[in-house]
Amino acid sequence: MKNQINSCFIHLVDFERTKDWYKEVLGFEVEAEGEGFLQFKLEGPPLILLQAKGKEITPLPYSPFFFETDDVKETQKELREKNVNVGEIEHFGSKMYGCHFLILSQYQRSPYCYM
Repeated sequence: MKNQINSCFIHLVDFERTKDWYKEVLGFEVEAEGEGFLQFKLEGPPLILLQAKGKEITPLPYSPFFFETDDVKETQKELREKNVNVGEIEHFGSKMYGCHFLILSQYQRSPYCYM
């Protein structure tokens, strides 16, 4: 086994609405798409959205992955302009930042977190 993550999967109940959100709000480029399947082309491992088998999923109490940004304040502003519910920036204690279910990572001395 290699010391490397190959892919990140997210299972969705409301697949159509959520996949559109990733495409339109986050602007990710689609690499492959099929029935109940959508793969985004990202730097590093691909992000894959899958239609959940059941009618409901218990949401995770934490973010399962991180997105990198060069400017967490600008990213917060851009997401708010797209009507994403993003809280205020708060200190988090490391180089990680969160916003709703997303975690953003910006390399700087003063780490903050959207809550």
